[in-house]
Amino acid sequence: PPLLVDVEKVKPLIFGKEYESRMILDHVITGRDGVIQINHGTVKAGCALGGAAHEEDEIYYILSGNAKLKLDDEIVEVKGGQVVFIPAGCFHALDNRQSSEDLCILTFWKDYRFNDAYEERIKQWGKSFKTIDED
Repeated sequence: PPLLVDVEKVKPLIFGKEYESRMILDHVITGRDGVIQINHGTVKAGCALGGAAHEEDEIYYILSGNAKLKLDDEIVEVKGGQVVFIPAGCFHALDNRQSSEDLCILTFWKDYRFNDAYEERIKQWGKSFKTIDED
């Protein structure tokens, strides 16, 4: 059946003071294999993330804010309304240290197994998705 997810009611997984991530769509929530995984992420103002390179492609849709994004050896400015395709193997890191506004993004993954935040949710919560009303 169709599904409506209220992002504000999804419990964020907190990564220090720098980042929080809400799983808003995956195979568990939909009950269907092969569903694209979508996370709603927030890089806090004045913070930067360490970065990584993944074995699979990743897509960022920048919802709001602006930051610097390191893509291998290049640094680009990103802002709300932009989409970034990050090919497999490309090192990427978000730097929001020069902004007083949080950077909000959607990240899209072809498969949940390629998202480190997914594994951390399972480790901490025993499942990939929680609402703010759950313990």
